[in-house]
Amino acid sequence: MDFLKLAIVVGLLLGTARAIQLCGRHCRNRFGHSFFAARGFLLAAIAINFIWWGFYAWATAALHHAQPSGGLALMALGIAAAGWLTYENVHATNALYGVVGSSLQFVLFFPVALYGLPLVAVALIFLLFATYKGAPAWLIGL
Repeated sequence: MDFLKLAIVVGLLLGTARAIQLCGRHCRNRFGHSFFAARGFLLAAIAINFIWWGFYAWATAALHHAQPSGGLALMALGIAAAGWLTYENVHATNALYGVVGSSLQFVLFFPVALYGLPLVAVALIFLLFATYKGAPAWLIGL
């Protein structure tokens, strides 16, 4: 029974990935617009992070004895970025494809934008210190 559940989940994931590929190819051929490009990811990442961290700042403002307006301002900037991304997608395609494509971008880019970018920043800091040329090891013991 567990194998059947695993097969269903894998089948759903592969089917969803294939449907997204077909949708992207269809929009590229029909409208000349690609939803899953770097610019779309950047705008979606900005919107997602501003909304997420704005909500966090707003929700924890009372615990930190701070004003909740900072979190509300971040959420407003995130909503503005999401609106701009949706506007660009609707302008490049049509209303139906633009709204559905924007929704797909937000859903699919959410984990990468929220958790991937901070991990990349940590990895870059680690690489900075790992590649720093220090003294040779035999001089450290002296």
